[in-house]
Amino acid sequence: MTAKQGINISVLWQFVERHRPEIEQTLKLNLPVAPVEIETSFNEAVKYSVFPGGKRLRPVLTLLGAELFGGDSTDVLHAAAAVELIHTSSLIYDDLPCMDDSRHRRGKLSLHEKFGEGLSTLVAIGFLNHSYRLVTLDCPDDPKRSIDAVLEIVDCIGPAGMVGGQSVDLMISSSAECKICARNKFGGVLNLKTSSLIRLSLRLGAILSGAGSDKLSALTQFAEALGQAYQISDDIIDTEQDALILDFEYHNNGDVATAPSRESLNEKIRQAKEILTNNFSPCEARDCLAQLVDYVAERKV
Repeated sequence: MTAKQGINISVLWQFVERHRPEIEQTLKLNLPVAPVEIETSFNEAVKYSVFPGGKRLRPVLTLLGAELFGGDSTDVLHAAAAVELIHTSSLIYDDLPCMDDSRHRRGKLSLHEKFGEGLSTLVAIGFLNHSYRLVTLDCPDDPKRSIDAVLEIVDCIGPAGMVGGQSVDLMISSSAECKICARNKFGGVLNLKTSSLIRLSLRLGAILSGAGSDKLSALTQFAEALGQAYQISDDIIDTEQDALILDFEYHNNGDVATAPSRESLNEKIRQAKEILTNNFSPCEARDCLAQLVDYVAERKV
């Protein structure tokens, strides 16, 4: 997210920089660590996988989801940390030899390369398990909001979310097909993990801030449009890379595959912005989300 991409995301970037220290501190204070008497490099692996992280954009979405509904971002920091742990667990699983078999992540050795496949799997399980506890800490006096937040995590992680998305990724990687060809086979679920996490991130902040059902529905529509835009953007990038590397037209069983288009991306961007404008009053959170939509539209990698 830089000015080099020719888009104005200053409000979003300022929000990220202002709140990232709070997110980092909340993560440090709420890591799922093992007791000293059974410590077997587990805690070292936990810290290695969480720090240093990226821009923490997904937990930032949780803060924005709260502020969009008049909540205070400092009141949903545990939920934001839970989102980052869930996101990190997805990266650990994605890198495993039985999945994408990636040796590096965020400029360093992937967790399984550093600590082994078994311990890495346990760390990822620990992250998912701990996330359920974390989301109950922000609304201790409102059990319904806490339960609703836990159910959001269940839906995000389950077969219609991250698990299902990982199974699609696994099928694609084992079929030796280009991603654009797989897109025609699997329809709109190639980035199911990403879309599920975007939806979770925004809805957690909103739910814990007391969002009503109508506005929460509008936020869900926005999250889905944003996730679809991200997917199309990702497909366009992969299509361009496939064409450059393989130098061939995309065919699927003799038929020319339907490549993702800038027009379809622009339509999703328009839809996302329209949902924001029509359903939410002007505020910093709305401005940040609008700028995030612009970022997705212009991203190159």
